[in-house]
Amino acid sequence: MFRRYILFFVLLISVIVSGYSFRDLDWLKHESEHFVYIYHNEVAGSVSKIEEIAENTFLGLSELFGNPFRDKISILIGGYEDRSNGLANPVMESIYIMTIGLDYPYRNDGFWLEEVITHELSHLFQITATTQVGNFLRNYFSRLYLPNALQPMWFTEGFAQLGSELIGDLYEYDYRRLPFLWDQLDREDPFLEETVVSGHSGIGGEAYYNYGYAFLTFLNETYGFESIQELVRIKSGIFGFAGIDFSFERVYGKSYQELKAEFIDFESEKWKGVETPSIHRLSSDIGEFVSHYRSKTYANRLYYIGFDREQRYYTLYREDTEILRTSMEIIDFAVFENEIALLLFEKEVSETRLYFFREGRLERTKYSHLVGIDFAGKDRLAILRNSLGTMSVEILSLRNERVTTIFAAIDPEMQITSVRASQDGALVAFRVNMRGNKYIAFYSSGFDAPLMYKIDKDFSLGSWTSGGFLISVENGFGSSVYLVTSEGEMTSLATFPRYVRDPARTREGIVAVGQVKGNKLLYSVESKTTEFKLKETTVEMRVPEPLEGEKYEGFTSWRFVSPIPYKGLSLLFSDLTFHNHLIAGGSFDFGTMLPSLHLELCSIDYTPVDFTLSFEFSDLNVEASLEAYRQYVINPKLAFGWKAELNYPLQVSGSINVVLQDSSVLYGGQASLKTNIAVRDTQTATSNLVDVGIRVDFDWKKNGFALDSAIFSRVTFGEDPSLVPVELWDFRDDSNIVVGLSISSDYTISRRGFNLINLVHLSEEGIGAKIDTLIGRSFSWRLAIYKFETVYLYAAYPIEIKAGIMLESMRLLPYIDFALLY
Repeated sequence: MFRRYILFFVLLISVIVSGYSFRDLDWLKHESEHFVYIYHNEVAGSVSKIEEIAENTFLGLSELFGNPFRDKISILIGGYEDRSNGLANPVMESIYIMTIGLDYPYRNDGFWLEEVITHELSHLFQITATTQVGNFLRNYFSRLYLPNALQPMWFTEGFAQLGSELIGDLYEYDYRRLPFLWDQLDREDPFLEETVVSGHSGIGGEAYYNYGYAFLTFLNETYGFESIQELVRIKSGIFGFAGIDFSFERVYGKSYQELKAEFIDFESEKWKGVETPSIHRLSSDIGEFVSHYRSKTYANRLYYIGFDREQRYYTLYREDTEILRTSMEIIDFAVFENEIALLLFEKEVSETRLYFFREGRLERTKYSHLVGIDFAGKDRLAILRNSLGTMSVEILSLRNERVTTIFAAIDPEMQITSVRASQDGALVAFRVNMRGNKYIAFYSSGFDAPLMYKIDKDFSLGSWTSGGFLISVENGFGSSVYLVTSEGEMTSLATFPRYVRDPARTREGIVAVGQVKGNKLLYSVESKTTEFKLKETTVEMRVPEPLEGEKYEGFTSWRFVSPIPYKGLSLLFSDLTFHNHLIAGGSFDFGTMLPSLHLELCSIDYTPVDFTLSFEFSDLNVEASLEAYRQYVINPKLAFGWKAELNYPLQVSGSINVVLQDSSVLYGGQASLKTNIAVRDTQTATSNLVDVGIRVDFDWKKNGFALDSAIFSRVTFGEDPSLVPVELWDFRDDSNIVVGLSISSDYTISRRGFNLINLVHLSEEGIGAKIDTLIGRSFSWRLAIYKFETVYLYAAYPIEIKAGIMLESMRLLPYIDFALLY
């Protein structure tokens, strides 16, 4: 009976679960001379263009830096996530790209596919570059041999952007990037290592992208491209493990700090006397780590979003009044009368979803994969939707749920990045990027098709105002705000000395979002200066034939990765997507003089269910197990899951679980609560056992103080509870009833910002204490006091190290723990 309930449970949640993941799509494979392309059918039309860009990029980078690759590079192409992104994996020699474009406020907005492919391939060429001996070690011993990975993040990301510029003139240190540079030069201590290594800034990790690109561009222009090539060559050898200071000394005869000082002096002289824009009164009192963005107006009232980067919560404001506060990222919002619609990012499933804020509560809707919204009159929303990689502008009727498509970007080289509507809904405007060329499009019910007007410079689409829409257009190193009508008439209203976006008109003048030590609302008094008319144009869209690839078989596409210290010594293999892993290895017990061998196959988010199949030969005995499991995220607060396990010698178990979780702002900090309830049935040849477990996790963080706690209880029903022992916090107990408690508290004292020869960067430091208890057949406890450090080392990924002393069952012992933070 219990097993029938499990089957019904699995079928039910399979129907109600929403969202896409890798396993939900059909993946195909195509190969060219230097690449293997793995893509789902919905983005097949993009593959031919991606192949053209990738092969040209490969040739260009090979001419500049050589070819370090023995195998073909794999490119994973997806369109199902709602966040535009790219990712390089130098260990697997692969890159992952999303086909939807990125109109990012801190970088130029060109032809997305070219920018993301050249950027990620530049990562691979630089990080995997090694000597001939190094290539032998990577190909036949371990792909983890990456001397170039031992570098600060600013070097990693700066080189990738420089690479895009060198091979295709795709990037430039443009007017979107300049505000961060100007703000830093205005400080007494510009470009602190804590800022450019750990991303501790008002724009987060974008700080190391920005600084790295500016600094390496300075070296390239001052000392020549040959110095960049030599820098990569030296870092590719054994000297790469000595940190970047050694490499800089060898190439330039100067230390990194000396070169950095030259860079700061050069830029300070170049940008002497830069004008500072006027900060709006609503942003005048916020610090660098609080951002104001996405300004809009409705009924002559200014609305905007606030983000507290340190406390990690988002706020929607009307003027100086807080409307709502949430821990979910606010992507966009729209206001009409008393109705407030919001797009929130649900990170659990990596998708955006439409919510309404009514009577002080957020109401979740069924509409997902939207990346832009605006009210088009009463009970209608203009929406920008991502349909598995194809962007479309639609009208959603909230009254009858009817959806009308206005325009779809069927050409993979076209991106749509924002949508706005007039207050009465008669006119909809959206921004189009076609191979880096920018257009503003207008649609009305009386039009046969949208009217397109090309704008020769970069621009941002803002709010509706009387007679038209506001747009901010690139003007030298700053922006000019115009009123544009559906007839293409442009009227200049205001200018800003820096790049701004999301312009809106208020009683005080023109307000827009710009960067002055973090993102703030800026303002400029209206002053009409010029009027002109845009010429209507036609954008020719190409509808490519989808590339017919062969079905991708993940269990036949293995690639050797590295030896790993797992159950002795093991060899790790992975498929090209890194969703399937094969581990084979063994060990030797010198006490019994007997060997041990093991083989494991693990698959995550590839087949309909996740599974681990393992075989082990140890002490002349054979053991085998098969675990199959799946977790279903229903919404950000609710998830269900199940697990079935078959072991030899004979033991069968099945379990179901429900996870309830929530996060919110509590006493000015961010709190999260997670409850996991699990029921398991275990059966052997001689006994049967049912156990129920409940675990509640609560954490709260504010101003450097963190509190984490976990409460656990487990009860069994059966004769032999030792079949399912509880193993928590390095304790083990096999009684019928087991309860546990863990509480830890950390306090960040300071940020060191200490750099040791640019090999190790010490960031946050603090103190903490932890107590763990487990009560069952015995009483186990531990009290630890420690100091923690956040260290940036290999590949610049931060590691938190805790070291101190602990009292465990009246024994005084050393305490050490570490964790990779992302």
